[in-house]
Amino acid sequence: MMMICVSLPCLQLMSFCIEKAHHLTVKIFFVQLYHHTLELLRDVTNSSNYRMDTLDPIFVEKLSELFILLIEQHFWRLEMEPSFSPLDFLTPLYHLTMQLPTVQSYLRCLAVWATFIKQIKPQNAHRYSEVFLELSAALLKKIQFTCNCVQLNQINDTDVDEDNETEWQVFLKTSIEVIAMVAECTPIETFNQVLVPWKISHDIYKHIEQAVDRQNYSLNFEISETERLCYVLKDFSSLTQTLARLSSLFIDQENEDISKPATPLVNSLIEKVLESASLATSVRFYKLKLRESRLIDCFIDIHSQLLAALKTWLIWMTQKDKMSNHNIELIVDITLPILLDGVNVPNKLSHSAAHLLLGFANTVFAQKLVVLPMVVQFIHVAPNMKYSDRKTKCVINSSVSNLLLKPWGELSQNDSMQRNILIGMFFDNLTKEFRELSPNINEGRALDVVDNILPSLSSIIEHCKNYPLASKKLLYIAIKPTIEHALFLLPSFVKYTEISNHMLLFFLNVLGVLQQQLGVDGTKNAVQIFLQVAVSEQQASNLTGLEKLLQILQLVAESPGSSYKTFLPGILQLCMENIYPLIVLHASEAPDVFVALLTLLYSILLHRWQYFYISQVRLGYSPGCSESEVGPDQPQKPEQLLAVLQVFGQALLQPDINIFKLSLIALEDLNAKWKLYHKILFRDHLLSQFLTVLLNCLIDKSQTLLSEDIQVAVYNMAAVNFEGFFSTFLRQFVQNLNGINPSQSEVLLGNFVHNHDKVTNNYNIIFSILI
Repeated sequence: MMMICVSLPCLQLMSFCIEKAHHLTVKIFFVQLYHHTLELLRDVTNSSNYRMDTLDPIFVEKLSELFILLIEQHFWRLEMEPSFSPLDFLTPLYHLTMQLPTVQSYLRCLAVWATFIKQIKPQNAHRYSEVFLELSAALLKKIQFTCNCVQLNQINDTDVDEDNETEWQVFLKTSIEVIAMVAECTPIETFNQVLVPWKISHDIYKHIEQAVDRQNYSLNFEISETERLCYVLKDFSSLTQTLARLSSLFIDQENEDISKPATPLVNSLIEKVLESASLATSVRFYKLKLRESRLIDCFIDIHSQLLAALKTWLIWMTQKDKMSNHNIELIVDITLPILLDGVNVPNKLSHSAAHLLLGFANTVFAQKLVVLPMVVQFIHVAPNMKYSDRKTKCVINSSVSNLLLKPWGELSQNDSMQRNILIGMFFDNLTKEFRELSPNINEGRALDVVDNILPSLSSIIEHCKNYPLASKKLLYIAIKPTIEHALFLLPSFVKYTEISNHMLLFFLNVLGVLQQQLGVDGTKNAVQIFLQVAVSEQQASNLTGLEKLLQILQLVAESPGSSYKTFLPGILQLCMENIYPLIVLHASEAPDVFVALLTLLYSILLHRWQYFYISQVRLGYSPGCSESEVGPDQPQKPEQLLAVLQVFGQALLQPDINIFKLSLIALEDLNAKWKLYHKILFRDHLLSQFLTVLLNCLIDKSQTLLSEDIQVAVYNMAAVNFEGFFSTFLRQFVQNLNGINPSQSEVLLGNFVHNHDKVTNNYNIIFSILI
């Protein structure tokens, strides 16, 4: 084991070195390495000297890494070898995978399988179909409690990792992914493998209804059967999840050899899923009063998995004309009663129902749904429904937005009126409490209302960002009173941190998605209030909310058309006279605000360059001239432009790498697009200062991670006037270096080579300074 652990890191280096040697040497080396590794694998799986449960997990990890490396990089060499037989390798790997006792070791083996399957070319997949099907059959048994309860009961299903997943969830997900990879090679056979045990679990699940006492919310069964029932329900959930994962192989399937036999199988599955989901919603197993809480957890899990599976098959139902009026009503009856129960439903279940509703609203023509009484009822009450998780509420709001705002096609006057009534009713109910807030209300009450309503509304706006203009217009009309009231409240509420954050995020979404609908006048009114708020915050030395305010102003500055001319003077005045002086004093405490200011100024210079420099065409120069070429460069507002550029210089003095990097990138982009470094204003006032700062960074090694980027920037600035750079700037720079006497300065200057080549010049400068 030690040999593998030590030698594995060397393998990649050896691969590189041997690649440089003779081809025959390479081939012999890797073929021999493969055979020795295979012998080791055989010894581990077949020898009586080893017990699987005594294998060190580190050994398994290194062995799997070695196989993955061989397969990923050298499988093509092995296939060319006459003595190579995949079965010789896959057979012991199969035994190792199935016999290892720990989850981590098992997952390592699955990683080898996944790597191997990825290397198989589609035209060669049939050669391995028998092995792959045997693997998927074994994995299906591996994940079922009715087949493998001893091992599965030892897997942790409580503690979560950094991805918020339990060990059981990772185990199941990884197993299902390998089964799905096998299904790509053998879709029908694999689908049938999963479908057979799923039907058995489904039939048992159906019969549970007969044991339910609906009056007493109890389950009539022997306590001794609890364990077995839990196993069946868990397996039903896992197999349902597996079939849902396989849905992508059959949706949009163009190969008739696959789609033709799959159609009756999938249609039968969907009927049974609808049947089970309908039963689950009707009986509400999660409300049963049972001694065993784990049984309730199993009922919740299978119910949510059935809803999730339905969501994955919605597209199939649409493509195969299975979305009949009956099935539409059935899915509505399965989904909405859960959502109408609000906080009385377990979060996992209501979240699955919300996502099913969203998929349903995306798939089914809205007019088919809004004629159903339960759907209309839900639109009425949805704004005021409470759920355990805010994410569920956001998904539901997105679903209703899909129904009401997405195109309905040609509408009669009556249909159009009915739609407008539904839209108005939904958004009025959603925003009613917010629109009733007054500026002098107490902070606690204001926070409760704002926290409940504005995030939901922001989520709807963000969801609608790709909607057509007509839909955005409907949305804007519906929420216009809310936008106006929010602007009215902002100056009073900005002093409350949490409330102002919600409000500014809301305005950020409004301007990002609905600025065109807001119009020039509406935007102008909003900007005036934002500027007023920003000034008041600056006067109070309060950085709270400034980051989002700057992001909002950036959206305004980037708005299409010529309306920006109205806003830029006020925005620039605010940035340079109010915000920048405050940020400079607190740069180390609030680097994100400094980054937001830099981003705004960078955006203004990049997109609104003509605000400072009139285009050559307007100046009367040839229309064929490029504005990016050096040309007439007398700015209209030199003092203001100089002040803006000095902000980028100040950013280069900051220790924060994000601020420094953004400033450097911005300067380089502006030079690439507008020839910034060549402009007279920059050359006369800033060039030598910027060069000095950047070279000092290289000497001090204060921004080591960005040294290459700094070198490029130094070259580009020096390229403005190489002769002046070498003859004047460098001499002054070297003479001002600390710790160097005049004679050393002359020696150092003599080391510089007047070379205009970028790479050579960079290193001549750096080496001359640092040696």
